[in-house]
Amino acid sequence: MIQDLDETLKELLMQKMPRASVDYDIQFDRPNQEWEGKLGLKPTINLFLYDIRENLVLRNNDRYLSRNGATGMETVAPIRMDLTYLVTVWAQKVADEHRLLGEVMKTLLGYPTLPAEILKGEMANQSLPLRTWVALPDETPKTWDFWGANEWRLKPGINYRVTLAVESTPVEVGLVTEKIIQLQQQ
Repeated sequence: MIQDLDETLKELLMQKMPRASVDYDIQFDRPNQEWEGKLGLKPTINLFLYDIRENLVLRNNDRYLSRNGATGMETVAPIRMDLTYLVTVWAQKVADEHRLLGEVMKTLLGYPTLPAEILKGEMANQSLPLRTWVALPDETPKTWDFWGANEWRLKPGINYRVTLAVESTPVEVGLVTEKIIQLQQQ
């Protein structure tokens, strides 16, 4: 499922972002010194997934029952999960990084829900729209905290959150059945 979201975000940037003046790569790796040392000359947009948690504001505890005689299928409402990425750009020149990061930011801001034509794998079968948030100020780690934990230099980045639905598997349940028998005296 997460790999389908990664492919969806890659498709979003490839299809919807205006073509930059330079060719670039898109990766989903943990940015650290070793990783940066392996980058080539081509600028790289990196979307590092660093946080996964349930969206409690959108929690829905409803249960649904479909009947089939003496049994039924019980389904719970989908669980809404937030997946948060740190989006950074890595290039030889800071000016190129800033230019490309600005283009990425404008593109992400343009899609508060991910469009159907870019959805890949399980993302295309979501029961609810995939909502997105860009650069949430209060709900994401501070820059110093993130880069300090990675023992690496400060770098500008955009926090990007996607909320998706995780469907539960329906469970077969026995139903209480009732029969009314009427007796007549003869």
